[in-house]
Amino acid sequence: MKIHTANCCCGACNITVQEQPEMISVCHCNNCKKRTGSAFGISTYFEKENVTQISGQFHCYRLHHKTQNHDQQRYFCKNCGTTLYWKISTLPNLIGIAGGCFEDPDFYKPKHSVSHSQKLPWVSLPESWDCHH
Repeated sequence: MKIHTANCCCGACNITVQEQPEMISVCHCNNCKKRTGSAFGISTYFEKENVTQISGQFHCYRLHHKTQNHDQQRYFCKNCGTTLYWKISTLPNLIGIAGGCFEDPDFYKPKHSVSHSQKLPWVSLPESWDCHH
């Protein structure tokens, strides 16, 4: 069983998981763009029982995602502000982890594009991916 750890930018907070993610996607919604400060967010979702450790001092903020009609709790490092993980009301058995925070990002490969209709025109993705508008 392989263990994977995601860290914040300053290294003060981390989350460790075992097994492979249940879902891996890139999301182009404006909310994820703002959360990451980038063209999209990389989201990996793990079963809660596969999260083996959460350490560091986190702050949490809550929001209602109007477009996707769900509530979120986002946990970020109190030192550097990196959003490391989140919980979504419509996915109660899963924890979302920011894909770019993993020490070894090669273990996951996204296959889905979510909110694809909001993708920036200069972003190119593999044609084999499932696109959900």
